[in-house]
Amino acid sequence: MSVQNEVRIVEVGPRDGLQNLSDLVSTADKIDMIQHLAACGFAEIQAGAFVSPQAIPQFQDMSAVMEGVKNIRRATLTALVPNIQGVRDALRCGLKKINFFFSVSRSHNINNVRQTPDASLTALEGILSEIRPDSSLAVRVDIATAFGCPFEGPVAIPTVLDYVEKLAGLGVLEMTLCDTAGLGNPRLVEALGRQCIRLFPEVTFGMHFHDTRGLGLANILRAYEAGIRCFDGAVGGLGGCPYSPGASGNVATEETVFMFEEMGISTGIDLPALLAAALKIREKLSGAIFRSALLDAGLPAPRGALK
Repeated sequence: MSVQNEVRIVEVGPRDGLQNLSDLVSTADKIDMIQHLAACGFAEIQAGAFVSPQAIPQFQDMSAVMEGVKNIRRATLTALVPNIQGVRDALRCGLKKINFFFSVSRSHNINNVRQTPDASLTALEGILSEIRPDSSLAVRVDIATAFGCPFEGPVAIPTVLDYVEKLAGLGVLEMTLCDTAGLGNPRLVEALGRQCIRLFPEVTFGMHFHDTRGLGLANILRAYEAGIRCFDGAVGGLGGCPYSPGASGNVATEETVFMFEEMGISTGIDLPALLAAALKIREKLSGAIFRSALLDAGLPAPRGALK
């Protein structure tokens, strides 16, 4: 009998963790990273992004990376796409799920994808119209700056709910609320999470936090208490948004898994294997900044083992 995990952890390190590195990571090292992570029990891994090489050079080799990991079966591999060209590229590589993204903040969306939020929704509508005949392709929409914008400051909850309603109207049933600039706090997280779940019970909501100001795990815990059951994380706390000044890395996946498992909440992730994978990845990515207290401290000794 299979065990139903109580929370779902999506590993985004190969995408969000690498996108703002100044040094290009080799195709072989990207493939190696994804394979190591897939062996840890993740049901879903964000393998990269199909974006313009001029915008983010790190992912100019996405087709080669996807070819190198095509034999991975247990984990669903996804990719971030900003437009219809990215979707077509993803389909050519055989992906079964894509992540469309846009910002509810006008300033951030223009800075990031050169269009207004409403223009992004129009683009999404066109994407959905094109891909719906292919019912095997799943779509998750990532709503960036849902907890605040680096240019405009706080984002009102009704603004976020308005865009959630528009997405639901397009038939989107999986959405992730993203703390792109690391501005979220537990009270805001709980308020937005509870309202989303109450108003849109047909939608599966996840959350994506950056640990910019040290509130990442606190926000995840409060989101869980509000009813959210899906969370993004990046191995080693890698990452940051290249279009969000000062936004440091994501919440470390291994710290999120450790917190839940210590609380008796199942994640389905092999934590010792994840820590071993993180150490191997850190050796390869010598120029990257790893932000993970658990990776540095290691797992605690078994209870009763200390004298």
